[in-house]
Amino acid sequence: MEPMEYCRRKVAPDGSSLYYALLFAPASTRDGLTALAAYRAEVLEIPREVSDPGVGAVKLNWWQEELERLAAETPRHPITQALLPTLQHHQLALEGLNEVVEASRMDLEYGRYPTLRELTLYCHRAGGAVADLAWRIGGSTGMDAAPFAHDLAMGLELTRMLRHLRRDVRAGRLYIPEDELTMSGLGSDDLLAADRSEDVRALLGRQADRARRFLDSAIGQLPDNARPEQTYGLILAVLHRQLLESIGRDGYAVTDRQVHLTPLRKLWLAWRTARRPHKVHPRPESSST
Repeated sequence: MEPMEYCRRKVAPDGSSLYYALLFAPASTRDGLTALAAYRAEVLEIPREVSDPGVGAVKLNWWQEELERLAAETPRHPITQALLPTLQHHQLALEGLNEVVEASRMDLEYGRYPTLRELTLYCHRAGGAVADLAWRIGGSTGMDAAPFAHDLAMGLELTRMLRHLRRDVRAGRLYIPEDELTMSGLGSDDLLAADRSEDVRALLGRQADRARRFLDSAIGQLPDNARPEQTYGLILAVLHRQLLESIGRDGYAVTDRQVHLTPLRKLWLAWRTARRPHKVHPRPESSST
């Protein structure tokens, strides 16, 4: 399998959010953005794929060595082989890729986050550093898109965490700050209870609201002159914000089922965003997921 085909199959199958975000991204950026997303997914999957932390540590050490090979322009893995031309073309530093390894290590060693501060650090490492590379691949000049990338990454990570809550809690990982869980008078077992209480729904609603605020902040901070180059990120923001709306309408039943947007709905939202990126605005503060 060719390296880019490996990356596409990994993160952008037909009908996925990434598929539509990439479909409307500038053609010159698609391969780099695909490889970058595939790298993030590959490394962050390690804690979910291994039952022995020691095995996971070995895998992460291999990836750190692979990043050294990437820096030397001799990568072995299909993903880093696909990523190399983009890194060379844009002269991108590798620190952001190292951050993803550290995020995976946090998951492997802890898997729970005492406060929002620690969870924010994880989100930065898992998504923020990659988003920073993505906006540079997009071609924005100066630092105009940097605040957009930061808040976009936070919103995307928090939305994914809410959507995959059942899978993660069952695996012993929790991406809700433990102090917020405690203040709600809940334990992690309560999140999986068949008869979810109003306290559980309120807690999950607050997590959704936090994610939405980050997505809206990202949209609001992106200057008009940077929007055409950042269509990829804008589409992801719009799709994940719509996903949060659907989760809210479903009563935050994320421990019962995984909420999806239909491919047709994703296509419509992506097309509309790409066609009129300047018309995408944050929702009013009074709106609620």
